[in-house]
Amino acid sequence: MEIQPTYDSLPFYWQKETLKSDHRWLESIVRNAAPFSDWWTKARIVQLAYIQPPGVKTQAIYGLPTYGSYQREQAIAEALRSTCDPNEYPEFAKQVDEDYVILTLNSWYNKQFTQAVSRNFEVYANRQYSNIFLVVSTAPTSLNVARKLPPMEQFRPLFNIAEFGIILRSQSFNRITLRTHGYATTAEQFYNSFEREAESLCLKGPINYIGTLEDKSAYIGYNWPGEQPFLTPSLWIDARYNWGIFFKFLLTIAVLAWLAGTVLYILSALAIVPLLQILGLDTILDPIWAWFNFSKIGSLIKQWQAVTFVVFVLWLLLMQILRLVVYQRDRYRAIHYGAPDLAEFFWRLDKVLGENPYISMPFDPNTEAKIPAFTSLNVNFIGHSMGALVLVNVLRILSDKFGKDERIDEEKSQMGDYLIVNKLILSSPDIPLEFLREGRNNYVRSAIQRCQDIYLFSSDRDIVLRYLSLLANWFTEPSLEMSGLRLGNVYLQPVKAFQNQTEYRPYIRVMITSQSAVEPTSAYDLFEKFNYLDCSLMKGINRVNFKLNRWNGLIIDAINIIFFFSGKIDVHGGYHQVETPSFDILKCLITREDFSHTETIGEINRLIADTPIRFWPCQPFINRETHSN
Repeated sequence: MEIQPTYDSLPFYWQKETLKSDHRWLESIVRNAAPFSDWWTKARIVQLAYIQPPGVKTQAIYGLPTYGSYQREQAIAEALRSTCDPNEYPEFAKQVDEDYVILTLNSWYNKQFTQAVSRNFEVYANRQYSNIFLVVSTAPTSLNVARKLPPMEQFRPLFNIAEFGIILRSQSFNRITLRTHGYATTAEQFYNSFEREAESLCLKGPINYIGTLEDKSAYIGYNWPGEQPFLTPSLWIDARYNWGIFFKFLLTIAVLAWLAGTVLYILSALAIVPLLQILGLDTILDPIWAWFNFSKIGSLIKQWQAVTFVVFVLWLLLMQILRLVVYQRDRYRAIHYGAPDLAEFFWRLDKVLGENPYISMPFDPNTEAKIPAFTSLNVNFIGHSMGALVLVNVLRILSDKFGKDERIDEEKSQMGDYLIVNKLILSSPDIPLEFLREGRNNYVRSAIQRCQDIYLFSSDRDIVLRYLSLLANWFTEPSLEMSGLRLGNVYLQPVKAFQNQTEYRPYIRVMITSQSAVEPTSAYDLFEKFNYLDCSLMKGINRVNFKLNRWNGLIIDAINIIFFFSGKIDVHGGYHQVETPSFDILKCLITREDFSHTETIGEINRLIADTPIRFWPCQPFINRETHSN
């Protein structure tokens, strides 16, 4: 034993003033953490070092009691190692020894346990495919709801990020593609859809394995906490645990409704109705005016209360509907949980690819391990809907950490010492159209400068972005244009160009008319990295084959709304369905890394030859190519 304990002896005894919060905290970690992961193991070590708390029922976790009253550190290590197969969890078997137990108990005793377990993400490896992984944010959807972990039969939890780095080294990975989900996607939904994508990517193709993930290329799914509208449990459990806050909300709404209802009633009684009488409309308004007869005080009070009650009910319904659609809740978690947790994953990954893969694990014993450093790892990003907002903010955070525009051109794609950003693929991004335009868009500039290529999958018939996003962002975006025009609604419109040739230009529909999505400026080169793929007419996200004009736009939306709510199409998320041509394009972009940009353009044109997808590649690499149907 090389590490000495800073505590007196085992077992640990509970302090009366902290007993309740301490044992609940440890149980919460064990309940929400991946079994046999680093922070789960540390919580279990502390539990096994404590005596059974009074009044707490005895339970078993993988054959061991929750609280063990162990008197020796070696006994705790041996007990934990006996609960799993060392071949299935090699890093757990390697790390969890007597020194590891002492380090963990020292961190608890010295009040450093929060730092010892504060990893805001978990990494999982697919049990069937060696190049499929999951990264999961440890933030729950609500403080009162446990996290939904990936299915253990499909994914094996890794001990920590260092083990992931060791896997990348041992299998000589040279590229990773990270894909994340969007709004209103629960953990179960994402795990299921990601599993289907992984199977499609790992099945060998018939010709030169085109569209198949290579052995040295990893596909990673990233899950940040999202909810399902109306049905998610946390919407209702929160109210049960927070009655005081709920009643305070009702009281605030009631007071505001009383004030607004009073003003509305007085305005109607003293101004609107008399004015209409002056205009000679009193005979028509006799029934209405009878409601405002000031000679009947009792009737007046009832009328006044009725108005304020109606205002109260309407406001309450509006506020609750906005909460139940969970859009703003998901947006908050995307920005404040999803993006920072993923950024932490990448900067820790950059550290573990160096000579010491344990360097980002300050409480692990192997801090002196030295192995050959990694050369470089290329990174692709795929973001759908609100997940695109997550990725843009991740790039912004990493750019702030690793340097912005002052780097020379050859280094602008580097993210740290070992990570190189290649493609950013955005499908139906729930981002303001300002992403394409000049102005104070520092986070956009950082994202674009870091990526070598940007691909945009969009549709003008995405009614979720056209209408729901407009309502949800009406009072949050800095301008009406930002709330009403989303990047995922861009479509390609044929225009006559030089020598009467037909080319495409990005447009966006406002209401019934359309306007240019972006106008060239002196700094337009920043945005010429975009490759546009207009999927408006693609099957799976659209059921109306009308060509868009100013007269039929609303009719198209109305028909697609019917098919969308009947489950026939997915106007917002159909891009990633494995049977669609858009997913074939995605497979090409992330699997054919040996293609040059020109070869990629040619392959995309081949894939969309018999589809209604329109394609407009970026200008610096190739002349504008057209594809018509």
